[in-house]
Amino acid sequence: MFSLIKRIQDLLKKIRNNRGLLFTSLSIISVLGILIFMYFIMTMTSSIKDDVYESLKNNNNRSMDNLFDSRKKEYLKITNTILQDISIITHMRDFDKESISLYEDKFNELYSKNIKYPLIIKFYSQLNTQDTFRNTIINLMRTKSQSFGIEIQDDAVYLSLIEPVLDAGRFIGLMETKQSIHSLKEFYEKEDSFLIFMLDKKMLVKLSLKSKHGKFSNIVSDYTIKQGNYSSRFYSKMKDMKEKDFEVALENSYDSDDKFYRSYKTATDINGADIGLFVFGEFTEKNDGFVNLVEKMIKSVTFVSLGLVISILLFMF
Repeated sequence: MFSLIKRIQDLLKKIRNNRGLLFTSLSIISVLGILIFMYFIMTMTSSIKDDVYESLKNNNNRSMDNLFDSRKKEYLKITNTILQDISIITHMRDFDKESISLYEDKFNELYSKNIKYPLIIKFYSQLNTQDTFRNTIINLMRTKSQSFGIEIQDDAVYLSLIEPVLDAGRFIGLMETKQSIHSLKEFYEKEDSFLIFMLDKKMLVKLSLKSKHGKFSNIVSDYTIKQGNYSSRFYSKMKDMKEKDFEVALENSYDSDDKFYRSYKTATDINGADIGLFVFGEFTEKNDGFVNLVEKMIKSVTFVSLGLVISILLFMF
C-alpha cells in the first residue's frame, strides 16, 4: 500500500518537474472531460426530445379517444331526438317501406346541408325480409344490441352508431347514424394540425369496385389513402419514406423529418380487427408547438456546449 502511494507521489513529482509532460497530461484530461461532458449533454437532449415526442403521441391518442366519445354522444343525441317522432316508430313496426324511405331522405337532406362529410341516417325494420343486410345488421338484429365504431361498408369507411329501436319495450329494428371516417380530420385542422386515415390494402376487397376504382393512392408499405380527402403536403412526405424507416416509425409510434412530426395509432373496426392507421401530425416549425420548442432547446444547448468547448481549447492553447 505504501509502495503504491510512493509511486504516485513520484509520478506527480516527475510531472510537476517536466512542464511538457504536465501540459500534455492536463490537455489529455481536459479533452477527456470535454468529451464526457459533450456525451452527457447530447444524451440528455436526445432523451428530452424522445420524451416530448412520446408525450405528444400519447396526447394524440387521448384526443382521438375523446373525439370518438364525443361523436358517440353526438350521434346518440341525434338518434334519441329522431326516435321521439312516433311516426317513424309506427312505420318501422308496420314495415311501411315507402314511408321509412321518405323519412331517411328527409333527415339525410337535413344533415347534409353545408357539410362536406354529411351524416347519414338509415332505418332497418325487423320485419324486412326482402332486402339483404350486411353481416353487422344481421348480427345486431339477432342480439338486439348497440354498436359503435369504424366499419368498412360497401361504399365507404364510416364511423357508425347503430341503436336498437323499441316500441313499448319491444324490439322492432335498428337505426344507424354514420359519417365518413375522413370527417375526423376537421377537428385537427381547427387545431392547426393534421390527421389522415390510411387503409390497409387488404381491406380494399370490402369496398365495391365503384367505390375504390381510381380513388386510392398507395402511400407506404401496405397502406393506401383515399385521394381528395387530405392535403398532399402532409402525406406526400411519407411517400418518400423507405420501408425500413417506416417500420422503425411504426415500432416507435412516432417519427419526424425536416417539415413534420408524426405519430401513428392503429385503427380497429367494430369487431376489433386492424384495418389501417391514423397518422397525426404537425409542422415542426409551428411557433407554439412542442416540437419546435424542443428543436430550439436542443440547438441552443448544442451551440452553448460547442461554444464552451471552443473557449476551453482557446484558453488551453
